[in-house]
Amino acid sequence: MEPECKKITRVVLPAVRAAVAQSLKEKHHYSQVEIAKKLGIVQVAVSKYINGRYSEEVEKVKRKIAEKGIGAGLVEEIVKGMDSGKIAESIEHICAEIAMNGFSLG
Repeated sequence: MEPECKKITRVVLPAVRAAVAQSLKEKHHYSQVEIAKKLGIVQVAVSKYINGRYSEEVEKVKRKIAEKGIGAGLVEEIVKGMDSGKIAESIEHICAEIAMNGFSLG
């Protein structure tokens, strides 16, 4: 069985970032460079998230995140100007909440 922290790093974190990146791109028309700066990641990763170039497991978690509106508040806070440090903390909190729920997302 895979350790929780490894699954968070390999599946949940990319799924959260992908959901947030897609929302920023589609609903708020942020560029990939702007998204990368806000999330503290490289533009190539943002391109991967926006274009769906990740595993089916990540896609499955990302879909659940989007369906349940997880991260929607974070997206709005980013649009309002939340700083990168707070964004990273919020993403960590979202990942921890998902992990505590056994990846079922409720």
